[in-house]
Amino acid sequence: MSEAVAEPLAAETDSPAKTNSSTENTDASKSSSGDTSRMPAPDLLRRQMAHCGEYTYQALNKIGKLSPEDTSRISQKYLKVINRTEKGETFQDALTFLVREGWKKQEIEARDVTLELTRALLRYSKTKISHLAFAHQNDTPIEFYNEFPAISEICRLLGCPVIQVSDKDFLTVTSINPFTATAAARLISNEIESECGRKPFHFITTTDLTAWKYTCERHFGT
Repeated sequence: MSEAVAEPLAAETDSPAKTNSSTENTDASKSSSGDTSRMPAPDLLRRQMAHCGEYTYQALNKIGKLSPEDTSRISQKYLKVINRTEKGETFQDALTFLVREGWKKQEIEARDVTLELTRALLRYSKTKISHLAFAHQNDTPIEFYNEFPAISEICRLLGCPVIQVSDKDFLTVTSINPFTATAAARLISNEIESECGRKPFHFITTTDLTAWKYTCERHFGT
């Protein structure tokens, strides 16, 4: 499957660039049928997270949560962090980076501030995205992850668990950041289309910081 470079979005666009999921063969991971499993190309995911960070901070600037100076400063710092992320290491989401590293918020305050920013981005978005405070109560789709190891890796690296799936026909992805969840859902849908010949319906949700951390730990051990 050939890699497609994500195109930048205009500042008013409400979701990350539409990009085909790019995968690479690896001898280390085998599918149940014995074929070599396809893993997501690290550079593609790195670019997607960089784009998501840019869109996140631009949006927060537009709705008055970040000054132009702070937007530029935090964007540059976040890009450096993304570029330094080692292969196989989970990318830090732009919202957690802003709240914990940029604003130095701790525990309860970080939870409340993150929720405020998540809701602000949802109001800014032109796409209808639901917020599920109890997303962590959904079952872990172990069989789905096992069938599609590349998708499991996309979800783990981007921090966007699949919280609902129905026979590859539809799926629901969650995150604290609607931009990141949108990017992950598109990559996952493209991967399923590549494997099965049809693209599933995908739904995007956000959730609270505590629920998100719990879900990521339960799904991926991170």
